[in-house]
Amino acid sequence: MNTFDRYLLKKENLIKRRVEIDASLYEELAKIADKKYDASINKLVNIAIIEMIKTNNIQIYQRPQNEISESHNFAIRESSYKEMEKLRDKYGLSIHKLINIAIYNALNSEN
Repeated sequence: MNTFDRYLLKKENLIKRRVEIDASLYEELAKIADKKYDASINKLVNIAIIEMIKTNNIQIYQRPQNEISESHNFAIRESSYKEMEKLRDKYGLSIHKLINIAIYNALNSEN
């Protein structure tokens, strides 16, 4: 593995989707994208999805009672989207829910 492969994602076809993200999760992503990482929220979401797929960590999290979801546009890596479709079929969870789980897991690993 060369140096660039360790730190950067390779180019891939992207699938544009409008996804409902829990507001608190999106706010946390925005904070770390702004203050900690040299990455867009979209890239952070893609990395969170890749990590969820690699680890197969599909744990339903307890969403705060009055949490609202907001729709955001994302460009999701095609290979990741195909893998999420398999997870959707396996676990009976929507793509939106899987993406929220991926973000939640990634943010939890930050703390």
